[in-house]
Amino acid sequence: MTFNEFCSLNGVENPDIMAYIDQARFPEGEFSPEFILVLYSQNGISPITIDGKEVEVRRKSISVWRPGQIIKFHPSESLKYKTLSISGNLQEHLNVGSTFLTMFVTEEYPVIRITSAYDETMHLFFDAMESVCGFQSNPYKMDCMLSILRALFYSTGYYMFRSLKIQDGNLAKFAHERPIYEDDTVSRFIKLVEKHSVRTRHLAFYAKEMEYNPKYLSAMIKRATGHSGQKIIDQYSALTAMAKLAYGHQSVKEISDEMNFQSQSDFGKFFKRLTGTSPLSYRKRRFSREANSTFVSVPPRSQRSIEK
Repeated sequence: MTFNEFCSLNGVENPDIMAYIDQARFPEGEFSPEFILVLYSQNGISPITIDGKEVEVRRKSISVWRPGQIIKFHPSESLKYKTLSISGNLQEHLNVGSTFLTMFVTEEYPVIRITSAYDETMHLFFDAMESVCGFQSNPYKMDCMLSILRALFYSTGYYMFRSLKIQDGNLAKFAHERPIYEDDTVSRFIKLVEKHSVRTRHLAFYAKEMEYNPKYLSAMIKRATGHSGQKIIDQYSALTAMAKLAYGHQSVKEISDEMNFQSQSDFGKFFKRLTGTSPLSYRKRRFSREANSTFVSVPPRSQRSIEK
């Protein structure tokens, strides 16, 4: 399902590169978005299936849907929620590093409940996005969108990182549950991964940079996050490759060389192991983006007729 198709389903004509929709409609049956969608639930409860995993959207929760996921969602009458749909054209201008922590956590935890304090922050973000989407012919509209989106992903990613201990789908604060030096170590590790994983995917490299034994470092990372250090490196590299394939213009061979794989075949095996599909197949499915975007504001709620 394309960004434009989703907007059309919700009565948004001539959508720009992002749409804010209150109480959005979704297709009957399963669908696969070709865009990022952030769903922020304020009240109620409703089942949702993401990549075959059945979970529940509840009060004070965030769900981030990534391109290629298989979604089945029919919101219940009690669920009150807001959505941000982000087109591929806008994603091209977002640094993938700004979305990594968010995407990494949401891969295994598609619906995450948040604290009351962060719930207030989400309110502010979505109110700001609603205002930006309503701007009429603002020449700086895209800059406004990018600034708010980056703030949203950076702050949400950091919130998730600080709360990576997850119990029954709920983020649990852990800053005081283990030594402070471990928290600093995980933070340093994540920053190094963001900086170097395009070229280096060996845990030993990061352990040497941090002056740790590789096994000790990996055990510390897993104790803090629930994932091994190598898994975090591989996931970040895969997300980078996905972004390059979906929104870039390099050939698969050029991406393979840039990411320092021994051969295109090795890159293909790595990518398929992490994503379940080959780089070329992924690109064919994801590279159908609109060539141009128009900056037309999303109609006010009063002008939209959304059936429930």
